[in-house]
Parts: sequence; C-alpha cells; structure tokens
Amino acid sequence: MPTPNHTFPGCRLLIVEDVLPLAIQYRVMVKPLGVEIVTTASVREALSQVNNGPWHAALVDINLPDGSGFEVMQALTSRWPHCSVIVVSGEDSIDNAVRAAHAGAKDFLEKPVDTDRLQITLRNGLQAASLAQRVEKLEQLEPAQRGQFHAFVGSSPVMRAVYQMVETVSQSKAPVFIRGETGTGKELAADAIHSCSPRKNKPFVALNCATIPKDLMESELFGHTKGAFTGATADRTGAFMEADQGSLFLDEIAEMDIGVQAKLLRALQTGEVKRLGETRSKTVDVRIICATHRDLYAQVQAGRFREDLFYRLYVIALDLPPLRERGDDILEIAQAMLTRYSSEDKKRFKRFSADSCTALLARSWPGNVRELMNVVRAAVALHDGETVEVGMLPLQQSAAAPKSGGSPAPLTAGLAGEPASSPVSAPPQASPENIRPLAQVEQEAIEAAMRACGGNITRAAKALQVNPSTIHRKMSVWT
Repeated sequence: MPTPNHTFPGCRLLIVEDVLPLAIQYRVMVKPLGVEIVTTASVREALSQVNNGPWHAALVDINLPDGSGFEVMQALTSRWPHCSVIVVSGEDSIDNAVRAAHAGAKDFLEKPVDTDRLQITLRNGLQAASLAQRVEKLEQLEPAQRGQFHAFVGSSPVMRAVYQMVETVSQSKAPVFIRGETGTGKELAADAIHSCSPRKNKPFVALNCATIPKDLMESELFGHTKGAFTGATADRTGAFMEADQGSLFLDEIAEMDIGVQAKLLRALQTGEVKRLGETRSKTVDVRIICATHRDLYAQVQAGRFREDLFYRLYVIALDLPPLRERGDDILEIAQAMLTRYSSEDKKRFKRFSADSCTALLARSWPGNVRELMNVVRAAVALHDGETVEVGMLPLQQSAAAPKSGGSPAPLTAGLAGEPASSPVSAPPQASPENIRPLAQVEQEAIEAAMRACGGNITRAAKALQVNPSTIHRKMSVWT
C-alpha cells in the first residue's frame, strides 16, 4: 500500500460511476493520493468534463445508464493522450478486458475493487502520466531553454548554484579547486570558468596529471629545449607558457609526483617557469584551476601531497554534484545527447518512452554524466526509430564507474550504487522468470522502511544505510 508520502498534488482524477455509494467509496479510497477528484454519473456528464482538463487519470465504469464507458475513454485519451484510464466493471469479461487493453487502458479492475489494488494502480498511472507530460514539455524546449550553461546541460537547483558560483569565481585570479566524482564534468567547469573570465580570449590549456608518465610531467608543465634529456629531439613549450595570460587546468592533480609538486609550488609562488635545459626563467601570468576525485586533504595527511601546495591551490572550492542528485537533469542531458547523437549517426530518434525515462531516473549513475552519455550513445548506435524504448538502453551492460577510487558498484545490489541492505532480499536462485526491475525492488525497499519507521525519512535512511537525500530523490521521481 502506498505510504502517505505518495501524493500527487496538482494531478486531476475523473471518476465515472453511476452508482453513488461506489462513487463515494472510490473517492475515499483515492483520497490519500492527494489528487483533485471530479465525479460524474453518466457518459453525458463525463463527456462534458473532458475539455475541463488536464486529466492525469480516470476511473471509468463500462456500463453506464446512457452508454458505454469506452466512449468516455476514447474521448479522454484523444484529448489527453497521457491520461491513465483505468476501466472498472462488474462483469469479469475477458472480451471487455481485451477491448480495454486495445483501447489504451492502463488496467482493468473487477468490482468490488480492492483498496490497495486501486491505490497502487492509480499511483502507477499518475506517475506515468506525470512523467510523460514532463518528457513532452522537455521535447518542446529549444536547446537554449534546457538549462544550458556553456557545455553544461541541466536546470536543477544544485546546478543553478554551480552556474552562479562559476560566474562569481571567474572574475578573480584566485586558484579554484573543483571537487567531484569521476564523470561529473570537472573539465567542463574549468572551461566555463575560463570562458566567463576576462581571460576568455586567451588560451585555455588542460593537462590530465593521471595520464602523464612521472618522468615526463616536469617537461609537460614547463617545457624543454632540444637535447635537454634523452629523446628531447626538439624544443617544447610547456603548459605554463602555452597558457600565459590565460588559464591552466590541472586535472587529477592528486596523481602528480611529489617531486614535481615542489617545482609546481615554486612556479606558483614566483610566477616564473624555466624550461628543462635552460638557465633563464620566464615570467608567466596564469590562472590555475585544478581538480581531483580524491580527498586531497587525506592525501596530505598520508604524505602523498605537499601541505604547502595544498594551501596554495585550495583557495576557492567548487563542488560538482553527482548525477544522482540532479533530478530531472538526467532527462535533460539524455534528450540533449539523443538529439546530438541521432544527428551525427543520421538516426530518427526524437524522444524517450515513459518507461525508458523511468529507468533513467531510477538509476544511481555511478559513472555520472559520462556513463549516461555512453548509455545514450550505445542506444542510438545499435537501434533506430523515433522513440527510445527501455529495452534499447544498455543499462545492465553500462560500466559502473568507481566512486572516489573505490570498487565498482554492483548494478543489482540494494539501492543502485548503495549498500545492499534493504528489507527486500533477492531470491536464492535468480532466473528470467523471477527477476524484477531494479527500480521496483528499490521502491518496495524504501516503502517498507518508511512504513516500519512511521514515515520518518531519517530513520528509514539509517535502517537502509543510505543518505536521506537518496530517499528524497527517489520519492521525488515517484511523485
């Protein structure tokens, strides 16, 4: 049974039932869902209400005094395509059930209607209708209206705060330290800071410290002259000189060798760099932006990162939220990527189905935006059509990127990306017949915990060993 938190404010339900006691009973049954309810007792009354929408769901009796409920259903779904119609009948007729399914009904319920069954069916229908409307609105938005900020896509409150922070810090020369999990877009943030700054017409140079061999790092940073070391067959301008008057982004700086850290510190202190093989230094004006997915202070305490360099770099901190905390940004990014990849591959895709959107929102995305991009890329590459169906999304095959240097999160353990300690346990032997969607398992686990804890999210989160924000995020998707 849905918890009291499963409410749908702003959603509207049309009840079409000619038996007054039943109509009253249905109103009482669905009241906990928090929807606005309008009751009618005939085809004529119901048809007069069709244009008074929007209607998100409808409970329609088949046998009405002046006609068939199928007439009402046809009018509703024609005017409001996303309306979830549930047909009820006192006759347990296979023909009626089949006809209702073919006409687009979400479910067929036999009288007398069970309260739990009705609430669950309506909740699922309202969720699907609400999600479909959100997706439709998203499709109609121009790219510039989808919360785009430089190379970022997303209009969630947490990202708007990031955009504001970027614009603020971009006007300073102070070093910026970007923190965030792998795949959250740290280089995009660095590029946005540079693009918003007075240095935007000067060079932006990005260097990934994790990909450069230890013995070449100094040369990459400061350059070298021909013959400075074995293999130096020509002069080379280092990243500092290339970024003069502009910005230098040092990604994964925690991976930099501690010996090179000392030379980097000196360059930052003096504003001078010297190429390997030269005796004279050159003054440079470079704005430093750096990033890492590691806890840099922990690296300092472990003796793997210089404390004096840490305080030189750690002046302004910018935190990038993981994708799982960005709500509908998941759909905005997916739609933007779908448009881009479909154009590149000359495919016909225009949208995601409601089921595929539900699957995208339910996933925890351990690999963050990069993982989401890969999933959409694969779906476009392997399929074609106007709508991406849930079966086209390679969610089970997508790589589960490790968080903060940890082990990959199993795709089927507990809450996606969270410890598997929920009240819902997996069957002892899995088979295609008894495997349930992960989103369903998660939802049942959270609902069970919420009921056991009397609706207290903090206690439920503690019992599930997850952050309370995880439960808030999941429940916001359901409602």
